[in-house]
Amino acid sequence: MAMKKAMLPLLKSDAEKGAARADAAKQQVRAAKAALKRARKLFKSAKKSAKQARKKLEAAAAATRRPSKPSRRRPARLGKPAVKAPAVKAAKKASVSRKRPRTPKVRVPAAADHLRSASDVAKSVIERLRSAPPSLPPAPVIPADPDIPNQSPEVKPD
Repeated sequence: MAMKKAMLPLLKSDAEKGAARADAAKQQVRAAKAALKRARKLFKSAKKSAKQARKKLEAAAAATRRPSKPSRRRPARLGKPAVKAPAVKAAKKASVSRKRPRTPKVRVPAAADHLRSASDVAKSVIERLRSAPPSLPPAPVIPADPDIPNQSPEVKPD
């Protein structure tokens, strides 16, 4: 297909315009990336200053609070008489059985691989779908030799 000579300058100018538009788009992308980088830095610095201010506030609040006093336990009041008969004490001591302390159960740490992440499951599914289906072993070929008589007896109908 022969092109007319008048089309060549038009195509050339279209190519130059396309290249100029591509360069302008590239510059815009670079400017957007630089603006995003500046915004990220501003965000990080604002976050850091907010964290520092929160820590100062917590420290000031802790300094203004009065320290709490530990509560003293009061001895339990007994409504029973203080004097017991010696026979009752001896009987009570005899009835108390001393049990051995229970041995603590040995805890086995839980297996770390009991749950797979969704990405691992997806990868295994994709691999299974992409792989070739499993091939069955070939069926055994039994040669038919006329020299060897049948080992099984023939059954004749009555």
